[in-house]
This record gives sequence, C-alpha cells and structure tokens, in this order.
Amino acid sequence: MNKPLTEIAGYTNWRKKLILMLLIGSLSILGVSLICLNFGVVSINPKEIISLLLGGTQDKTKNLIIWQLRAPRIVLGVITGAALSTVGGAFQGILRNPLADPYILGVSAGAALGACIGIALQHATGYLFASYLPLFAFIGAMFSLYLVYQSSKITYSANSTGLLLAGVAITFLFSALITILLAISRKELQSMVFWLMGDLSAANWKKISIITLPAMIGCLLLFFSSLDLNALSLGEEEALHLGINTGKLRIRIFLIGSIIIASVVSFTGLIGFVGLVIPHIARLLVGPDHRIMLPASAFLGGIFLILCDVLARTVIAPTEIPIGAITAIIGAPLFIYLLRRKNK
Repeated sequence: MNKPLTEIAGYTNWRKKLILMLLIGSLSILGVSLICLNFGVVSINPKEIISLLLGGTQDKTKNLIIWQLRAPRIVLGVITGAALSTVGGAFQGILRNPLADPYILGVSAGAALGACIGIALQHATGYLFASYLPLFAFIGAMFSLYLVYQSSKITYSANSTGLLLAGVAITFLFSALITILLAISRKELQSMVFWLMGDLSAANWKKISIITLPAMIGCLLLFFSSLDLNALSLGEEEALHLGINTGKLRIRIFLIGSIIIASVVSFTGLIGFVGLVIPHIARLLVGPDHRIMLPASAFLGGIFLILCDVLARTVIAPTEIPIGAITAIIGAPLFIYLLRRKNK
C-alpha cells in the first residue's frame, strides 16, 4: 500500500523548522543589506544611513546614492540570488544530479544570444535598443525553452536524460552563435562581454517591479512541489509507487524554473555558480528536505549575491568588476571544497 505524502522522507516537525528558518533568514537578509549600504565610492556612516532610511535628513546627494543607486542593487541582488538558488535546488532535485544548475537546460544561453543580438543590432542600425535588451533576452530564453522541449521529445513518462542532452546541445549551439557575434563585433564587444558576465549596476525600481512578481510566484510554486521532490529523491520507482507522476513533475519544474531564470537573466545577465553552489550549502545546513532546503537556498542565495556585488563595486573602485566574475572566483573553489567534503 502506498504511503501518504505526509510520510515521505523529510522532517516530521518541518513546520517549526521552517518558521525558525524564515525568521533567521529574514533577519539575516535585513542585517546584511543594512551593512552593504555602507560600502561604495562615497562613504556614508551607519548613523547617516539609518537617518536616510527613516527620512530624517535632507542631504539630497546621499539620499540619491542610497535610494536610487545602492538600495535598488541590493534588492535586485536579493531577488536574483534567491531565484537562482531556488531554481538550482529544484533542478538538482528533479534531475537527481548534484551538478545541475539553473543554466543546464539552455535557457541562459538563449537569453545571452538574444541580448547579444540586441546589442549588435543597436550598433549596426544606429537605433537605441538599450531599454529593450531585457525583451531581446527574454525572447531568446523562451525560444531556447521551446527548442529544448521539442528536441528532448518529452512525454509524461520520460526520464531526465533526453532533457539534459537537449539542454546541453542547445547550449553549445547558442554558445557557438554568441562566439561568432563576439568575433565579428568591434564597438559593441565590451557591452556584450559585460552583459555575459552579469551586471547589477543598471538596477532601478522599475526593473525590480517587473522582475519581482514572476520570481516570487515561481519560487512559491517550486516550494509547493517540495513533497513531490522529496518523493523523487527516494528514487524513480519509489516515487512512482507513491503516486507521483515523475514525467509531469519534471515538465512542471522545468517550465516554472525556466520562466523564472528567463525573467531574472533578462535584466541581470548571466551570473554563474549561485544556483550550483548555494543549494549544496543549504543541504549541509538544514538537510535534504526540500520544504526547508528551498527557502534556505533562497535566503543564502540572496545574501551571497549582495555580498559578491559589494566586492564587485569596491575591490578596485571606481572601476567595477562584473559580478559573474566574482561569483565564479568564490563559487568554483567553494564547490570543489564541498565535493571533497562529500567524498570524505
């Protein structure tokens, strides 16, 4: 007889752990964000920042720096880091592969190709497409999603092999096209490279308002699939015996995660290693239960990305390093350490 979903491997007192984790995570995000507001080319001491946030000062310059430059970057960094980490944890669950990350299915490559095409058209035609680059990137991501779906020949009973192979193939194809664009581009080369490495410097409240809704709704939908992901972690046959349609589950997670990534990447560029490393750290801290691990990944991802952004804009200030370079420099050694620790 099949076990009810409430008995699937996981914490029996998960609600208390979830509430505690949400409380700690929220306070941590708030504390780290307030600390990060201190860092930048212009020094603003903590007392002034508190006064600015509470509206108790009339210094227009510092008010502009906090509310129009630093605060939007921090908020966008939190949303982006949370989205990448949550999708990474969900993808690792449905593919049962610790190397899976949000970019493994080719969506990011499609977004990158779309953005590079927009940048190339801008310089070739003379028209200003800067404000439309997110649209180009989103269209490219959705086109990639369509190609992966068609190429993998997904059915409701399919396993993850076709999905992975299709994603890798599309990624290589689009990466080759991006390389060709980079090779034939001259004036727009720097803009393409900076976008491909990730960038939060163009953050503003309008972009945040656009990206927040799909990111939040998508992450909530992934969280509501936590029990199914727990069942799948027991094995394909065990999940089927528990009444989980693994094919439908993969398609659902794949579509939700891809839309989240397409929305985020369209505004931030490619930021690697966040969705790969952070879910592993979350599992070490709170365990494998997706009901706890996915929210923990979201909080850790947000904190990790805003700390990386602070490094990106302060290490060699006033010159700014692409944030993707910082996440790779930190994330790659950290991932190797986690792999060695797991093997031991």
